Amino acid sequence: MNIQQLRYVVATAEHGSMTAAAACLFVAQPALSRAIRQLERELDLTLFRRAGRGIALTAAGETFTARARKILRGLDSMRGIGEQSAREAQLVIAASPTLQVSMALPILSALREQGIEIQARLIGAGGTSEVHDLVRTGRADLGLCDQAIVTELAVVPIGQAEVRLVSPPGLDLADPIPVAALADVPLVLPTVRTDRRTAFDAFFNAFGFTPIVAIESDERSVWLEAVLRGLGSCIWHSVDSWRIPPSGVVLRSFDPPMFQELCAVHREEHDLRAKMLLLDMLEEFSRLVADSHLTR
Repeated sequence: MNIQQLRYVVATAEHGSMTAAAACLFVAQPALSRAIRQLERELDLTLFRRAGRGIALTAAGETFTARARKILRGLDSMRGIGEQSAREAQLVIAASPTLQVSMALPILSALREQGIEIQARLIGAGGTSEVHDLVRTGRADLGLCDQAIVTELAVVPIGQAEVRLVSPPGLDLADPIPVAALADVPLVLPTVRTDRRTAFDAFFNAFGFTPIVAIESDERSVWLEAVLRGLGSCIWHSVDSWRIPPSGVVLRSFDPPMFQELCAVHREEHDLRAKMLLLDMLEEFSRLVADSHLTR
């Protein structure tokens, strides 16, 4: 789902036809139609139905379009941020190196595509606890996390990422694979006494086994290289699946499927305008996707 698709849906709802919406947005009608159909397939929803010579929103489309309008209004509000001083406009984002690439940069890129310039500074963090600490102490305005921990910070859910097993080819493993079957699979894991390894160990313990450790490293690029060299398998979430090599590895979902909750954290008393507008849009985006799933 992207911002352009939201604009196409809202324009089509307002004009009653894709042809009129395309003319209003100065795009080719087939391109607009394809984008909306692709969105419907992605969400497994029907947003429009035929109505006389035009089209009208379905019940699911009404809900979707209402949230899409809120997101677009938020984007319009953010365009004024560039008129502030550089100091007021700068947004400091804390995230792990993985989430800087897979979440922070795509968010900033999407805003730039909409003509919104935000001066941002990214601060690296070794894990979720460090992200929370950077935000709590005021060294960052916003934190991006893929783990939930107890915190006094405000938490904004921003979606889910599927957790999958990445393995060398040739392994005799079920697909999808039950978590208990990992007991016999050599794994590439974070180093001991780190937040992420502690979370992994608690996860394995809940299923009653101790993992076979093939390699320990806190560099996720090392994890994939180890898999490519046949040294072990790793557990990976799809928020950064673009980094997985297109060949040389096998991806398996878990049975039942598992998802990692993604969220942003911030201090409630800190009201940097750029941060608050961005959080509002991220929250609306998350609600829009959640609402779409609920209406299936």
